[in-house]
Amino acid sequence: MGARALNCRWPFGYRARAATDTFAELLDATARCLDTDGVTDQGVNHPDSYDLRTFKTDTAHIGVSIKDKGALQQTFIFLRVAPPP
Repeated sequence: MGARALNCRWPFGYRARAATDTFAELLDATARCLDTDGVTDQGVNHPDSYDLRTFKTDTAHIGVSIKDKGALQQTFIFLRVAPPP
């Protein structure tokens, strides 16, 4: 049986301060827990704002991201925990 990834998301109002605060808090908590800083993903060619930080350990790859969705007028925080490839 293969390992599965865990994906979580939290919606906020479009570009709400609470979204950026939550993103920063989740990044800090993840970095403290894993005792490492996340790697910033390269920018994407997309009109909405997007920021992804990836943390890699021997047992998991963790992604923490914030994404503005202008068409939906929402900002999302995403957390993904997956086994290493």
